[in-house]
Amino acid sequence: MTNIREDLRRVMIHDREFQKYSVDRRIYCVPREEIRLETQHNILFQLFGERYFFPRIDNPTSILECGYGRGDWVVRVAEEYEECEVTGIDIYPVHLPDQPDNLTLFGYNLNDRLDDPEVFEHKPYDLIHSRSVAQGIESARWPHYIRDLRRWLKPAGWLQMAEYYLNIQSNNGSLTEQSALREWWRDYVRAMEESKRNPRVARNLGQLLTDAGCRYIGGHTFDLPVGGWRPEPHMARLGRESVEMVGELLESASLFLFTERLGKTAAQVESLNNAARMELRDPNLHLYVPM
Repeated sequence: MTNIREDLRRVMIHDREFQKYSVDRRIYCVPREEIRLETQHNILFQLFGERYFFPRIDNPTSILECGYGRGDWVVRVAEEYEECEVTGIDIYPVHLPDQPDNLTLFGYNLNDRLDDPEVFEHKPYDLIHSRSVAQGIESARWPHYIRDLRRWLKPAGWLQMAEYYLNIQSNNGSLTEQSALREWWRDYVRAMEESKRNPRVARNLGQLLTDAGCRYIGGHTFDLPVGGWRPEPHMARLGRESVEMVGELLESASLFLFTERLGKTAAQVESLNNAARMELRDPNLHLYVPM
């Protein structure tokens, strides 16, 4: 567990606010982005059929979220299940307004062994939720991270994980290798790998869960549409809502990585992100983000 006072210090980089603790240690170098995270939660909640989790758990008594971010998921779950003890851990332990009484938050580096007795002792979980933490977890840590999570599950507990695969696809094949989105992805892969992170971990979660000894593993790829090209009215609406959010996601994921690891200037990164955003706004490309 990390020191809360140190966790909350901030530093300005390229006119964006970052967590100093995380940047200094090269853990999770993404700027603060409260509005995008709230929008992302609402979009994914709709994409997932307005479900907070997929396994059937009727009366959970203990739930853990790893990487609670702005708190959108963990707060709503705590409010939905008032008799359940809910715990959230995150590298940047922000204080949440109107925090439910049954919710406890801790600062924690997910690259460390999940064994702090103040957080985990005598708390076997019905559900552990881990989402969008790939940029912070070292490649070599993933097998141990999942084994740590499995250790804290009840015998009939469930582990739910979700990650973006940021190699954005075109449903009609119109996205070429010369596109800005393809260039962005190639730079992202190189920068992530140089940071000892796995840019493709979303595609490997099933195997990692199997290797960790988990049972009854199920998996599903959700394709988040970008733009209103889907024929179904609710998916078209969701796609229109996702355009700006995905553009902001690409910006936040690349700003520090591309300047720090690839030697690009902030202006070069901004230019690439602007070109990628233009493509995201093109309805003729029929884009989607696998998750």
